[in-house]
Amino acid sequence: MNAALSIVVRRVLTRSPMPNSRSFFRLLAALLMVLATVVGSPARADGNDGLRWHVVSQGQRLASIAKRYRVTVDALCTANDLSRRDPLRVGQRLAIPDAEDKDGSRTRDARAAYERAKGGADAHAKAAPERDSDELQVLDVPGAPHAFYYEPSGPGRHGLKPVLMYLHARSGDPAGDCRRWAGVARRLGWVVCPSGPEDRGGGSRGWNNSWPAGHNIVMATLAALRTKYGRRVQLRGNTIIGFSEGALVAMNVGVREPGAFSRWLILAANTDYWGVEGREKLNANRGAIRRVYLITGQQDGVYDSTLQVRDWLQSARVATRVSTPSDMGHELALDSKPAMYRAALVWLEKGTPR
Repeated sequence: MNAALSIVVRRVLTRSPMPNSRSFFRLLAALLMVLATVVGSPARADGNDGLRWHVVSQGQRLASIAKRYRVTVDALCTANDLSRRDPLRVGQRLAIPDAEDKDGSRTRDARAAYERAKGGADAHAKAAPERDSDELQVLDVPGAPHAFYYEPSGPGRHGLKPVLMYLHARSGDPAGDCRRWAGVARRLGWVVCPSGPEDRGGGSRGWNNSWPAGHNIVMATLAALRTKYGRRVQLRGNTIIGFSEGALVAMNVGVREPGAFSRWLILAANTDYWGVEGREKLNANRGAIRRVYLITGQQDGVYDSTLQVRDWLQSARVATRVSTPSDMGHELALDSKPAMYRAALVWLEKGTPR
């Protein structure tokens, strides 16, 4: 320990008097300089890795760390495979880009090479889930049929990420639909596709026109994913997506669980899906519903009904957007219009322009 720091600490602990106030403040200034050096200097990795490291302390955020080292938050995120939403842990080590590495990509590559060479537990734990990250997986849901899901992809995929839960149409194929949604939504978070309670044969499922049963399945699926992956799974502020009969369930879950699902993408919304109680729940919980996006083709029989749902949402002062492609009927056009669905999900998550 630095000599000045030792003197001040010893005198504080023994409560021995300082010679005079001027001496005390000189020693205090020395103490602060030493602490600034100890806390402010980036730690080095074991060995000659050529990287600068910062060890996260209590209360620090990405923005404050980036400012401290005069790098951008985006560069810091890229260097460490993080997203802006990822929480930091006390003791977590972050690789700091140098002045020449403007976007953080060179530091990211160097950090990855160092971790591979180190061959430690952290590198092994990080590599293991990546082997399955591109595969459709099956989730056991207590008291409900299996759900299907994809892990998030892209930077920050091993940190806390939101859930995008898709509820299939009547006679929908939850596994097949999940594969279709993965290409559109995985970079935004977990893509999760529960199965309706009705087995319609050949892998197709239905919801029996029962939103209460769907409600139970949706919440049990979210809880099961959280149990399996812990704090990588966001419990609040998620997005619920529903098409046709799945929209019936999604609209009713959304007004009753706005904490868990504050963002909705409703495909082929119908006024019949909300009775009096549903409208009352909308008005009671409108402050917790962040954004709603409606997509219905102009050739769909529920087109006019969707516009009425929009009016109800806007009357409740819920931020709402609508897309009504003229060439679409009652369909999920993920293969032909993926950009439309992705733009809707990005707006729901970030509120950015389409």
